[in-house]
Amino acid sequence: MLLELQLIPGMIDSHFHYLEMLKKGLDPHALLTECFSAGMSAAVDIATNTANFEKRLEFAARFDNVFITAGLNPGKAEKETEEIDEMLRTLEAQIRGANGHSRLIGVGETGLDWFWNYGTREKQISLFEAQVDLADKYSLPVIIHNREADEDVIRILETKKPAKGGIIHCFSSDYNFASSCIDLGFLISFAGNVTYKKNTVMQDAARRIPSASILAETDAPYLSPGKVRSLPGHPGFVSHTYNYLAELRNVKIEDFTATVKINFNRLFGKYL
Repeated sequence: MLLELQLIPGMIDSHFHYLEMLKKGLDPHALLTECFSAGMSAAVDIATNTANFEKRLEFAARFDNVFITAGLNPGKAEKETEEIDEMLRTLEAQIRGANGHSRLIGVGETGLDWFWNYGTREKQISLFEAQVDLADKYSLPVIIHNREADEDVIRILETKKPAKGGIIHCFSSDYNFASSCIDLGFLISFAGNVTYKKNTVMQDAARRIPSASILAETDAPYLSPGKVRSLPGHPGFVSHTYNYLAELRNVKIEDFTATVKINFNRLFGKYL
């Protein structure tokens, strides 16, 4: 089922979307079962909205090491202010109700997207800041979506500086931005798009950042790595990204895998 399976024990997919995989016609249960049989250590199902939270929690509980987050992505800034406020109340109720539950390990994905300009910039910023506050209130890391909004993301993080840090997911900026985020306590997670030939700036960052600051993800079902780019993504494809990053950084794949696992555990606690 997993084409070109290259998983080795210890690999982690720090960012996938269970419900979006279903929409693409994939079978997340079967795929993850095969991934864990092949040695994957963990996978994190990332929220984009407050819908189906209980369904996601129930799905994660079928496995020993599937975790979830709760959050609202920048696209929700297109809603009316009253609806956004209601979604934020629902989000806090979800976090509060599951806080301390071993499956809920973060808030997000949240952040800013100036490429699509969802809603207004003011609404996106307000939605982002509210979730950073929730992450601090419930002592959770925050998972950040950033697209063409480097300066504003850094400004907000410098102002609020989340106590538990978090992840800049699907990193797509340069080394200087990565360094600024690392200084604020964030890990940098690379998805399959780091393998695309045109993304040389991203690759430079992936090559240069400290080993203690790096993670890998799929963002499944999106951004499949170059070797399988024509296919909808799933957590097993994280192996391609691991191998690419290890080669880029001139380290053994086993050593790189162990490093990512240490970083994941340091951020989220010793789950593995």
